[in-house]
Parts: sequence; C-alpha cells; structure tokens
Amino acid sequence: MSASGAAVIAAGAVLWRVRDSSLEVCLIHRPKYDDWTLPKGKVEDGEHILSAAVREVEEETGHRVSLGRPLPTQRYIAGDRPKLVHYWAAHVPDGAPDWQPTREVDRVEFVSAGEAISRLSYRHDAAVVAELAEGPVQTSPLVLLRHTTSVDRSDWEGPDPARPLNARGLDEAERLTAVLAAYGRLRIVSSDAVRCTESVRPYADRCGSIIEVDPGLSEAGHEDGSAVPLVRRLVADGVPALVCSHRPVLPDLLAEASGRTLVPVPDEELPPGGFHVLHHRDGVVVSIETHTV
Repeated sequence: MSASGAAVIAAGAVLWRVRDSSLEVCLIHRPKYDDWTLPKGKVEDGEHILSAAVREVEEETGHRVSLGRPLPTQRYIAGDRPKLVHYWAAHVPDGAPDWQPTREVDRVEFVSAGEAISRLSYRHDAAVVAELAEGPVQTSPLVLLRHTTSVDRSDWEGPDPARPLNARGLDEAERLTAVLAAYGRLRIVSSDAVRCTESVRPYADRCGSIIEVDPGLSEAGHEDGSAVPLVRRLVADGVPALVCSHRPVLPDLLAEASGRTLVPVPDEELPPGGFHVLHHRDGVVVSIETHTV
C-alpha cells in the first residue's frame, strides 16, 4: 500500500441471516459509484470504532445490530490515501427495518454468501465475506473490563472497596456506555468495589440490566479463586456477558476464560476503562479483540 497522508479509518459489518438453511449476507448498492459493497463508513472525530460500525450499518441499511466477532481489516488505497476498514460479523434481528433509499445507498439486498462473493465489486470485500462464511458465524461475546480511573489510593482515607471513580473515571464510564452497547445487551457481573460498579452503571441503566455483584471479582476476594469458576460458566453458557474487575485480577480471568482458544491470548496490561472481548462458540474462544475507551 503506497500513498500519502494519514490513513482514513472506517468501520462496518457483514450483516448475516439464515434463510432456508442458507447463509445470506447483506450488500448495498451505491449509485454514485454504481457498485455493490458492504455497509461501512468513516469514523467520526472522537467516535469509538465500535460505535462507528453500528452507526454506519444503521444509516446505510436501517438495521440496528449487535457486533459479533471481528473480521479481517481491509487495507487499500482510496483516492491517494491509505484506507483501513474494520469489519465485524453482525446477525440481523428479525423484522424489516425502517429504511428508505438515500443518495448514498439506493438498494439493500440479502443474497447467499456465494452470490455475494461473486457480485461484490471489490476483491477485498469478497475476502471478508469468505472469512465469515468459513465460520463460525454465530458467536457470543465475553467482555473483560478494567474499571475506569478511580481516586488515587493515597488520596482516599476510607476502606479500599469504597474508593470511587474520580471525575475522569466518571466521564470514561459514560463514554463506555455507547461503546459497550455495540455488543448489545450483556449480562453484567461486577466486583463489589464501588469503582467497578460505578464503571458499569451507566451502561446498565441504558440497557435496563441489573448489576450482579460478585465479591470474588474484587482484589481481596480473588485470593480464594472463586472468580475462576465464574468465567468458566460464562463461556460454557454462551450468554453474552460483561465482567468488570481490577488490574491484578484480569490476567487470571483472561487466562481462564481463554483456556480453550484458537487464537493468541493478549499479554498487555489494560489501562483504566480498557477491555478484552472474547468471542466464543461451544466453549471455544475463536477471536479476541482489545479496546480502550
């Protein structure tokens, strides 16, 4: 890839559904270019890439989706600038969307994966659909979140479990709301430390979910190992879930949750508000992505 200027960052998804036992994916037609491509668009200034993917899909197809496993990032030249497009799989909910043709997209069609690969105007789009079709198509996410920025220990005189978020951490928690919502409604399990429950409360309020408090996810409670069976159960159950815990605890949770994995396990330390997303199927982790807020 040879071009000048900063890379254009875009995000989108391969929307899929099953009809008559056949995998179908969504294509869009753009009249300006007279091409068939996948729904995607540029990430706006200050926008998280996960939120951008969901927003662009809804704008171009009318479908409000929850993201599944990440698909290969496509790199190519658009005009005279490099372009990186991040894709995720996304199951289409039942029901017709409230969408009308626009100047940018005048047709939205679901076709079989094989037909999509043939009809798509660009080879890099076809490669993304082929990767989805190879499977697994349906996965569940397990989000392992480090709580957002809290009041420094040296500035807090009360018991450590009661140490709250500082102003920056509260802002991070609010920003996490839209980011985590890209994965839909998740079961929420949190350490009983205030800084953890405060980190997920805005997301819980938005989704109408309860926060299940588990002392085993705290720094002190982790010593007895009770959090290990929890993450095992979450992966085994296959229910989309969010676990909020602490920096010293998360490496063990990650190692346990990814015990059966087909992909490398990240070893970097998460910053406050950072999270790993483990996409799994039948107890096996097939993809891991890491994000910061």
